[in-house]
Formats: sequence, structure tokens, C-alpha cells
Amino acid sequence: MTENKKILDVKDLRVHFFTDEGVVKAIDGVDMHVESGKTLCLVGESGCGKSVTCRAFLGIVQPPGRIVSGDILFYHDDEVINIAKLPPKGKKVRSIRGKEISMIFQEPMTSLSPMYTVGNQIIENITLHTELSKEEARERAIHLLDQVKIPNPGRLVDEYPFRLSGGMRQRAMIAMALSCNPNMLIADEPTTALDVTTQAQILDLMLALQDEYGMALLFITHDLGVVAEIADEVAVMYLGKIVERADADTVFNSPKHPYTQALLRSIPKIAMKREELDPIKGMVPNPFRRPDGCNFNPRCPYAMNVCRERVPGISHINANHTVSCWLYEQDTVEEKAGA
Repeated sequence: MTENKKILDVKDLRVHFFTDEGVVKAIDGVDMHVESGKTLCLVGESGCGKSVTCRAFLGIVQPPGRIVSGDILFYHDDEVINIAKLPPKGKKVRSIRGKEISMIFQEPMTSLSPMYTVGNQIIENITLHTELSKEEARERAIHLLDQVKIPNPGRLVDEYPFRLSGGMRQRAMIAMALSCNPNMLIADEPTTALDVTTQAQILDLMLALQDEYGMALLFITHDLGVVAEIADEVAVMYLGKIVERADADTVFNSPKHPYTQALLRSIPKIAMKREELDPIKGMVPNPFRRPDGCNFNPRCPYAMNVCRERVPGISHINANHTVSCWLYEQDTVEEKAGA
């Protein structure tokens, strides 16, 4: 059994996009950490900043976006590397990207080059980060394709991506991501475009490989059903901030932040009639015109005056459960009790 240890520690990370219309604060002060052997699910509505956060970990935020402040501390052997301070195209970050930290992207057809065979793309990653010869890398590629349950890997290693089904392409992406035995694997909604049966197979495969390799898994999703199945811990994100973090059981059974509660209420249930659906009220604010105070206050049924004026800090419900909400700030609680 792999001992859990911190792999990544993110402190006050801010990623801004500088456009002609103004500045978009896509990530606005994120604090989180990832541990080896554990699965952390990063959840939230589309556009809340989940993918941009994880791209920052690899130094692949696309212009006009860039990291403006904060730290991304990567713990490797006895070395602590601050990825946020490295040049995005520098040798150091390229030695980490794809080797120590790998990523499975949301749509494999756009992530795999149509010009090269699946095998060539896996082999390139192996030879780039290891000292294996091309022949040895090819054997490893075939072994990896077999490991991710691709049938007849010796033949499919020479196929082009368009010849494979969506599920097979996703498996090939997983094989590529695992080709250098990474310490941490980021999966950006890897099952979104797949049917339910294939989705279940991919999830089972990823958990089995995580157990075998002992790697940390950061899983980005908006599907709370998937979260319930695979998560050890859950970080809930809203408009560029982590608003709640706890173990999976706590998030599902005792959520504290009004946004987390609203997400859980919005999940459709088998016995539910269509008119009984309980969507989150309102809309995600325009990124160019964020509300003052707490980002969620225009949609929150518990919003107070302080919520519209000041940004809440981080409150510790217990050692493993944090929430960013004025309802749990000590001075606010005391003020309400005395009212």
C-alpha cells in the first residue's frame, strides 16, 4: 500500500486572461493540495475554472491567459519545484509535463494527432522522457495498450486515431498518459463524450491503474454521480474559487456551502417528475462584471449584507472540511446570535 504524501500544493493561485474587453479573472485565489494514491474530484458548473486550474499545473495556459500570482509547489523526491515560477516553454517544466504529471484531455479526437499512428504518439512521449530505444518504447507502447484493455494491441498500435472508437481513443490517451509512470494524473472530464457502459469501463480502468501505480488522481467533472463513485475528496469550485472541500461522504451527506447544497439538490432522481427538478436559481455572473463580495451572493438564498460587501475567508468546520462562506465565519455567527 502506497503511503499517502503530498504531491502538489497550490497556494493563492491566480490566472487572468487579458482581452480587449477587459481582464477575466478565471482563477482568483485557489488553494488546494493533492496526495499520492488518492482521488480528488474538482467539481463545478461549466466555465467555473476547473480546466484552466489544471492547465496551470502543467504550464499550458493559452494566451492571452497567464499566471499572475500564487504558487504551484510540486514535490518530487527531495525537491520542491514551484511550477508557477517556471517559464512555460522551459526545459524544467517540459521535464515534468507528460512524465511526472500527465493529463487526459476531455476530447481525445482533438488531443491525438490525426497525422500519426497511436503507437507513434505514445512512443514519442516515452523516448522524450526516458532512455529507452525506439524498439523498446514500441514494446512498452504495446504493453500499455494491452494494459488499458485495447484488443489486439500489436495491430492497433499502428492504427490512426480516426480508425478507433471514442472509447478506444480514450483508452489510448490513458495509455499515453501512463507511459512514463507519472506521480500524478489529471483527467479532464474523460468520460463526457462516451456512452454509459464505456464510461463505467473507463472509470473502473482508471481506478485499477491508480491502485497499481499508486499515483495521485485529480479528476475534473461536473457529474456528481461519477464523484460519488470514485472520489476520496471533493473540491467544489465556483467562479474561480474553491468554495468547499471535504471527503466525499461529508460533501454528499453534510454539505455546508449553499452552492454545494444547490448542486446536490439539482441532481435528477429516478422517481422525480420533470416539474420537480430543482435547478440552481439565476445565472453564472458575467466574468467581466463579477459581483462585489462573495461571488455566489446573487444566487444564494441565504445572502446577507456582508455577503454583498466582503469576500469570505476560509472557515474550518473540522480538520478535513473547509468552506468559504460568511455563514460559518465566527464573527458573523456571533453577530447573528446577538441579533
